[in-house]
Amino acid sequence: METKMLDVHVPLPLAERLDALAFALGLPRDEIVAEAIATWIDQEEHRRLVALRTIAAANTMMVVETHRVIDWADSL
Repeated sequence: METKMLDVHVPLPLAERLDALAFALGLPRDEIVAEAIATWIDQEEHRRLVALRTIAAANTMMVVETHRVIDWADSL
């Protein structure tokens, strides 16, 4: 798979945590970062899809006028 080099600035405490985790797991930092980015993107795409489905469902809802609801409730 082709790759692309990304330069990012991260807070020093986060970089230190990444280094510690990479050392503990015996994994390269870039592998951990790539997995974290993929997971975040998957979550954001899922959230976006849920939001779009919710909007679509709201657009198809039937709206009932308030006085009709009150009349129906009074008839019970």
